[in-house]
Amino acid sequence: MTHPLGYYTGYTPGDSGLLAEMQEIYGAQLQGLNRADKLCLIALISADLSCLASTEQLHSGDLFSLMLAIKGQLAISDREGLLECLVSGVRYQK
Repeated sequence: MTHPLGYYTGYTPGDSGLLAEMQEIYGAQLQGLNRADKLCLIALISADLSCLASTEQLHSGDLFSLMLAIKGQLAISDREGLLECLVSGVRYQK
């Protein structure tokens, strides 16, 4: 992460709340979280958001097959890049 938390969220320095607490504890770029913690949070937040989504989802069998192919065929660095691409796509998709 090259930008501070406020670049990605509605947090502004001086605000209070969870994002302010996270920045205080883990740093402006969440650099205090280790890689495993970041991946775990990505998984948990993704699961929560996917439960909220209600339109045009792949069938669960299709997703499972795709996940197996990703796990079996992509290097870790490519999987991390895919995560970044997917997050960016979700963030800016209407």
